Amino acid sequence: MGDKIHIPARNRKNTEKSEIIRISADAYNQLVEIYNESTLSLSQVASLLIIEGAGRVVYDKDSEEDDS
Repeated sequence: MGDKIHIPARNRKNTEKSEIIRISADAYNQLVEIYNESTLSLSQVASLLIIEGAGRVVYDKDSEEDDS
């Protein structure tokens, strides 16, 4: 369970409001599987997974690409 998630580094601005994002069909289906077993809303499940998973992220700065 201690595996790290490697993600290429990029600079983005934080926000104080809710944002809409698109996810893959596979990610959505996994989210729905978790949601179906939960008492939380779909957005609460997604937010919890993102916040908990964020601690496992390792940024690969040598793979940095300009994606402005």
